[in-house]
Amino acid sequence: MQKSIDSAFDTNLINELARQSGFLQRASKLKPAEFIDMLMFSELDHSELSLQDCCNDLAQQHQTSLSKVGLHKRFNERTLRFLKLVFAAQMSMKLGAVQGRNWQPFSRVLIGDSSKFVLPKQFIDDYPGYGSFGKGSSLMNIQYAFDIKNGDWETLELTKATQNDQSHSKKILDNIKPNELHIRDLGFVTKPYLARIVEQKAFFLNRMNLQYAFVECSTGKQTDFTKLYRRMKRNKKTCFETMITLKTDKKAFDCRMIAVPVPEDVYTERMRKAQQRAKSHGKNLTDEYKARCRFSIYITNTGQEMLKAVDITELYRLRWQIELIFKTWKSVLDINKVKAVKKDRLECLLFIKFIWILLNWKIFHTIDAFIKKTTPAYSCSHWKFFKLASYYGHSLRKVVNGMLSFMEWCQMFIFPTIKNLLIDDRKEKKSAYQIVNDVFNPLG
Repeated sequence: MQKSIDSAFDTNLINELARQSGFLQRASKLKPAEFIDMLMFSELDHSELSLQDCCNDLAQQHQTSLSKVGLHKRFNERTLRFLKLVFAAQMSMKLGAVQGRNWQPFSRVLIGDSSKFVLPKQFIDDYPGYGSFGKGSSLMNIQYAFDIKNGDWETLELTKATQNDQSHSKKILDNIKPNELHIRDLGFVTKPYLARIVEQKAFFLNRMNLQYAFVECSTGKQTDFTKLYRRMKRNKKTCFETMITLKTDKKAFDCRMIAVPVPEDVYTERMRKAQQRAKSHGKNLTDEYKARCRFSIYITNTGQEMLKAVDITELYRLRWQIELIFKTWKSVLDINKVKAVKKDRLECLLFIKFIWILLNWKIFHTIDAFIKKTTPAYSCSHWKFFKLASYYGHSLRKVVNGMLSFMEWCQMFIFPTIKNLLIDDRKEKKSAYQIVNDVFNPLG
């Protein structure tokens, strides 16, 4: 971890990225590394951070004198490009702490989703709102994916909320590699996306769109979900599995379909929402659609020797880990609290925040790996760690600046409280770590 910190914040690397982006064009009293340090480790939340606060920090920490006007001018397109390059460089430096996992045949296990938050109205032209948020609101969308096997971030992009998940899925088609397992939210999944995964000899696990046409391989007919539900209820079955042929725009491919009946209250709520949507579009729900709503239906091209049906339903629950991450970013780290400043400054502050988050994410996984190695029955809580990290940001600044080693930092701030960072045991529900243990570790 010490090497990772030293590499990510190496002054020579940062200066080179500053020159590439145009942030550093000639001799300047504002050094690129000092600029990053000042924004990353300000004691104030970014929604309260003023230009004067930043100038005061530069003077106190680096003895650099800069006026508010001078700093205001530095928030421009060149600075945004610079911070994006620093962020990309940090993402490219992969973790080494958890590389020993042998989840064969999966090289990576990628989970992705998006999250939106409201911006001040002045950004509405660049980040327009829509629908239930109101036409007068401004919205930003975060597209994010990470690898739960190796702990690395795969993508993070700030987009317009009006750009839906399916349009974003087109961007990653060329980045799909063999033997990866992709777990995505239903709104992200398109037929070209599924076809590309099959073509690249990778794997997918998703909920199935209720409007997809398919036939069972054994009968050549569509599943009659009304009859299936009655039969499963009569025989007290909790899971149905079959091979299906799913048709895409250009070709068809076979995959497994796993159908699990949902409780009556879940079905009732699904029907309420579906009827509401249908009414707004002047349409009626078909009996077939109503019958499908009685099930959670999953599709995957993994074989039964890789993942059993019970593993599929458990594994899909891991996708909710990304919801916990978004909740942490908003509730603990205040990523959604921004002030009405110029667009370049807003985006610069968001990217510097994500540079800080990614640094702490790597530290979290390093500590999590240490906990799992020394006490295999336990895991580190993402929520608890980031609450702690938000308190000790000032001390981490010393590690980044070479005034304190990472091991010394752990001994001072982590090891004395490490028991308080463990995930609470909930007997009624498995934790993400328990799901990973039960599903993946036997594969190794």
